[in-house]
Amino acid sequence: MSLSLYIHFPFCANLCGYCDFYKTTYHTEQEQIYLDALRTELRLAVNDVPVESRVLDSIYIGGGTPSLASFHFLRDLIDDINNYFRLARDLEFSFEINPESLDSVKLEYLKKIGVNRPIFGIQSFNLRLLKTLDRKHKLEDSFRAVYLARALGFANFGVDMIFGLPRQSAKLLSDDLNQVIALEPPHISYYQLTVEKGTPLEKKVTAGKLRLPDNDLLAAMYRGISEEMKKHGYFRYEVSSFARPGFECRHNLRYWEEGDFLGLGPSAHSFIGNRRFANLSDLSVYIQKLSKGVRPLIFDTDSIDSRISEAIMLGLRTARGIEREHFARRFGMPVEKALREETLRALIDAGFIAPDSSHIRLTDSGLPLADEIIRRLVK
Repeated sequence: MSLSLYIHFPFCANLCGYCDFYKTTYHTEQEQIYLDALRTELRLAVNDVPVESRVLDSIYIGGGTPSLASFHFLRDLIDDINNYFRLARDLEFSFEINPESLDSVKLEYLKKIGVNRPIFGIQSFNLRLLKTLDRKHKLEDSFRAVYLARALGFANFGVDMIFGLPRQSAKLLSDDLNQVIALEPPHISYYQLTVEKGTPLEKKVTAGKLRLPDNDLLAAMYRGISEEMKKHGYFRYEVSSFARPGFECRHNLRYWEEGDFLGLGPSAHSFIGNRRFANLSDLSVYIQKLSKGVRPLIFDTDSIDSRISEAIMLGLRTARGIEREHFARRFGMPVEKALREETLRALIDAGFIAPDSSHIRLTDSGLPLADEIIRRLVK
């Protein structure tokens, strides 16, 4: 058995108003203190992983803005990972990068320490829309990032984009689509902007300072994205994820298919041996506890019904859907027993769900409506 490892880098040079991931402002002094705590957590956490599972087939460093990390931080962290785990020969090593924080020296160093799948957070090619998101990079930063990835020989890399932005028209979305497809990245994630509670974006939307596209336009945008991706050779393997054949993100598939993964850093989640737990989302408490040799964990106390609902939600977001045999083995019942029977029949008749002997999955018509379908379908 193998394992996936997620490491959270909780620092940003700039705090974007739409993002609700845990982060704080970057300071070099704080980075060293955090590194010490993170290395302690890694040493303690490995004891929860069975010896036979201490083989990593994917590593994902996210944030925050991991591309702000110093070479010293990255070197020491990778040394520790190698000390505690064996790395699979075909390891997928993903690393999130903000385009403005990248140069050829840093990207070359990332490749040297084993990163083989950089992910560039471009979000949009429209400067006005980027400003709405509080993003600081310029167009030349985005193009340079992709150019450097190709020049340095990265066969695999990804680009993250967002649609449904305030004041984004169908024309502006089409411009973004044309530009990202022209760059030909092997993987494109295209997320719909969500207004998260407590963010500066929510305050602006609530106050009427920003207006989001209506639901009809959002649906049309998603259909347009899906059609353009398919036309240019990208396979939609999850609601927001498109890849050229063979370039699906293995790490994210591990989440969606509920495989084992270990998360390190404040707010990071883990799922090991059918046990789910997470770290506190507070850097100060995280550091304080680990300085005393105590892991800052919160254990999942969700009911079996909550876990069933989560398994259905995760499964239906993927193109392959819910695997019947796996679901029955995990929960001791067929997946249909956890679904509203009449709603399921209606969705099948309407062409939104395609059941077969091995899986239940959403059709191309159903995937854009995944959230609403799941809400209605789960008991």
